[in-house]
Amino acid sequence: MAKKTVALDGLLNTESRPTDTGIPQRGAGQPAQERKPKREGEKRLTLALDGETYRRLRMHAAETDQTHQDILETALAEYLKHANA
Repeated sequence: MAKKTVALDGLLNTESRPTDTGIPQRGAGQPAQERKPKREGEKRLTLALDGETYRRLRMHAAETDQTHQDILETALAEYLKHANA
């Protein structure tokens, strides 16, 4: 079975910028070498959230001075602790 080639010409709009929510993203503008290094054995995943949940997460992160990563890791650890009890 041959693989299909997908042309992306004209599909990516590189002229527009994302909508500014007024909430600064942690690490935005930092050079890659200043970001935290990967942790030993670290795995990554992608999480899709609806707009309202994402906005609430960003607001909570800004109010508590935490990263999305820290909030979600803590919440997941609590969930798994109770799920396996």
